[in-house]
Formats: sequence, C-alpha cells, structure tokens
Amino acid sequence: MHWLKLARFLWAAPCTAIGGVLALIPLALGGSATWSRGALEVTYRQDRAGCGRRARALRFRGIVFGHVILAVTAEELVRIGPHERVHVAQYERWGLLFFPAYGLSSAWQLLRGRSAYWHNHFEVQARERSVTSCERHRAC
Repeated sequence: MHWLKLARFLWAAPCTAIGGVLALIPLALGGSATWSRGALEVTYRQDRAGCGRRARALRFRGIVFGHVILAVTAEELVRIGPHERVHVAQYERWGLLFFPAYGLSSAWQLLRGRSAYWHNHFEVQARERSVTSCERHRAC
C-alpha cells in the first residue's frame, strides 16, 4: 500500500512543483511553511507590518497546487484546511490533468449560466467531503 501513496505523490508532483514556486512569494514576505499530513502548508505571517493587509487584499483565502496549500493566514488555514485537503486528494487522483479538468468544469458551468467557482464539480465535491470530514473528526 505504501507504493500506492508514493505513486499518488509522484502523479501530483508537477502540480506540487508549481505550488512550491508560488510558495516562495509568501515565504519571501515573511510567511511560514509547515509540512502537515502529507502537504506543505504555507501562510503569510501576520505580525509583519503590512503583510496582513496584503493577505486580506487577495481574492481568495486559500489555494492548492498538488501537495502545497497556500493560505492567507494560519487561522484561515484552520478554517479552510479540510476543504483544501480534499483538493490535495483530487490532485492525487487527477495529477496534471486537474488543471484542464477544473477549467473545463468552470467553463461548463458558465455555459449553463451558473457560477464558474461555486458550481464547479471539484469545488462542490470539496465542500461536500470537507463537511463530512469535519463532522467525522469534529475538527470544525
């Protein structure tokens, strides 16, 4: 079973590499990184002058690339962590194909007159599974 975990990690590795490069931005601004439960969690550091303001200005609270979770704050990571970990599992399943699949799902929703984000298959799945995970582990 250990080989299957390694295969999933390697399958998502190109996406993880993109996340690693993007993680350099918050880290250069004084952020922090922690390896936790199979993913690198990167957050902005709030006590640095102006860093929290930049983090709050972002249009998203968190985003995932392979096994890299980027969140605006450590507190926000706690809140959105279960949702983002579903995305990590999706990257393990889809690998580099996650990018076009996510985009096509958003495009399909737009064509149907729906929200490209809110109705995206991968986001719906992450919301559903993260609620189940929170209830099961009483983490939220």
